[in-house]
Amino acid sequence: MSSDWALDQPRPNDFVDPYFFISHRGLSEITYVSPSVENVLGYDPNSMAGLSYESFLCQDDPLNDDVAECQHADLSGGGSLHALRCVRDATGNPRILSIHTVGVAQYEGGPIVRRHHLARDVTESVRRHLQMMKQLESLEHAASKMTDQERAVAERIMQGKMNRVIGRELDISDRTVERRRAAIMKHFHATTLAELISKLAQLDMLREWTNTETETQWKTARNADQVSALAV
Repeated sequence: MSSDWALDQPRPNDFVDPYFFISHRGLSEITYVSPSVENVLGYDPNSMAGLSYESFLCQDDPLNDDVAECQHADLSGGGSLHALRCVRDATGNPRILSIHTVGVAQYEGGPIVRRHHLARDVTESVRRHLQMMKQLESLEHAASKMTDQERAVAERIMQGKMNRVIGRELDISDRTVERRRAAIMKHFHATTLAELISKLAQLDMLREWTNTETETQWKTARNADQVSALAV
């Protein structure tokens, strides 16, 4: 069994969709890809050996702007990298990968001779995140237009209270409640009370979502801020 073969093997042995393992030497020459890449990106792993991984990158995508910097990063002494990359799958469609990279030496303290990458397809997670954030920003913009008096009415509308009850609690007339409700509906571009309640509920849920969002470990990547520039 050759030393090169041993260097190219992933330390964990099994990878399944949406993960795959890739090893390269030099700046970008692929030496080994786990079979799971076929389920993730559609490529035959055997056909990728010897190619440059740069040939799979989407050119001019902002997620790939720091590739050169990462290629020259020092990974000795247990150093690692976590970055997002936009690549093309076998059908030519762009996919977003979250990639963790470590350096591998032939002996302890020796020079780095391989880079090992654990890649995960996070395309759908990123798209969902961007869509939800776009929706949240729109609703937050509408909410920011409300006065304190309108906000007090909106809170009671969400509690299912009738105009008369709201007016009594806030010590205002039913007509004033109606006027403030109409202003709130205009802010949220709602044509019916049911639509307004739905949008107010969405706002509350999306605010909570930002605190409990899961499946977004990709947000810790060094270039995660670049996803805001992507098309949803």
